[in-house]
Amino acid sequence: MTGHKERQFPAGERQLFLDSDDVAHIDGLRRVFHQPQKRGAVIRREPALGGKPEIRSAPVWDPERTVWKLWTICITPEELHGIAGLSGYHESRDGLHWYQPIVSQAEYKGTRENNLVYIPMGDGCTAEILGAVYDRGDPDPGRRYKALSFTMAPELAILFAVSPDGIHWTRVNIPPIASGDEPNFSFDEKERLFIATVKVPGPFGRSHALTVSEDFEHWTEPELVFHADEEDQEQARQIIAARLADSTLQQPVFNHPEEHAVDVYNFSISRYESRYIGFASMFYHTGRAWNDRNHDGFHHVQMAGSRDMRSWRRLGEREPFIGPSPLGSGAFDTMQILGPSSPVVRGDRLWFYYSGIRHRWQPPKAGPDRAAICLATLRRDGFVSLDAGESEGALTTAPFCWEGERLYLNAEAENGEIRCELLDKTGQPLPGYGREDSIPLNTDSVYLPATWREKESMPAEAASPVQLRIWLRNARLYSYWFE
Repeated sequence: MTGHKERQFPAGERQLFLDSDDVAHIDGLRRVFHQPQKRGAVIRREPALGGKPEIRSAPVWDPERTVWKLWTICITPEELHGIAGLSGYHESRDGLHWYQPIVSQAEYKGTRENNLVYIPMGDGCTAEILGAVYDRGDPDPGRRYKALSFTMAPELAILFAVSPDGIHWTRVNIPPIASGDEPNFSFDEKERLFIATVKVPGPFGRSHALTVSEDFEHWTEPELVFHADEEDQEQARQIIAARLADSTLQQPVFNHPEEHAVDVYNFSISRYESRYIGFASMFYHTGRAWNDRNHDGFHHVQMAGSRDMRSWRRLGEREPFIGPSPLGSGAFDTMQILGPSSPVVRGDRLWFYYSGIRHRWQPPKAGPDRAAICLATLRRDGFVSLDAGESEGALTTAPFCWEGERLYLNAEAENGEIRCELLDKTGQPLPGYGREDSIPLNTDSVYLPATWREKESMPAEAASPVQLRIWLRNARLYSYWFE
């Protein structure tokens, strides 16, 4: 039990396998990275405007009205650019079927009968809601919704706003934060920390810096935390070549092999259980477009994990967490994929809302229905599992202290079994908590209580720290925790 600092596991906080920080040994188990199941488009073109709806934050739950709320961007008509920024406001009872309430905020084409909302900027100008969160802990009801917006004058920068309902917004008078045009926004409710990423230059093009705030008023200086590297560039040439050779996938309009490369178009950070997770929208450049101002190309969404939001570990050997859908599927995420800001926990599943766009540069005869808000779902905690086949394997954790009385697992074992044992500081099983005392688990559940023949609960805290050893055969383990 040497070489590991004893960790404290708070009650109810699930311990995942995104890294090996809490692991002492893994024997005979295979680490498997999982992708979500796509559910298709849930929000299409704005009825009031058209456009190509995108998002840069996750839906938020309004506990008073018992509805989900979501704000779309990139819908402002061209004739209003430089004057008005507008967002589409959407609500849903189930998170799957969304409607556009008439909020009567913005006049467009002679009517206010629409779902358009905005942040007043003064001098008749407005800004869109780039991303919003709900802060139920704010004692001021007028500030419970908090949002980021974006301005291009006098320079590219992020600004802030608050609202009592997500419809009527007021700009917060604090200094803007310099940024490129791809921020992302989330709220770590456990730590009461507002998290924003902003686009900055980096060693391989688009990169992303982190800024945080504990009060939504004072923000830290942006710090570069995520960018592409040499390995990404090596992989990019192979990924682009494979894409161009695949007739089942949407192809770019422009292709100049000497310009093939990759950078990070957008990067979101959010808290999930005991870790921070990041979704990187990796942009594979295929060639500069006709106006010589930007590149054509496509996106994959990669996933990364971190303890501190500064040091990141790519998951799944940099394989896509969300990749492109094929042509002919009716899907929108065939070319550009702007990843989710954070997962939404819905019972036994995680829901991921992301932007899917059919083209980067429109080919001839492309239809107007270009983009949508898409949904994908995954088993709760299901990012990475430790898998055992017919031969038994085992996970041994690093030493830890815990809060709670019972041990729970998220696991699949309907065709096998799982047993648990607790080890003392010498590595020996605690009396009554050995492998032979463990009642085998042989079901599939995100909420499996571990028990022993004579003991259901964990030992008294005076016996801590301990190690946990979990034996698996024909089984899959996603997480463990204490309650």
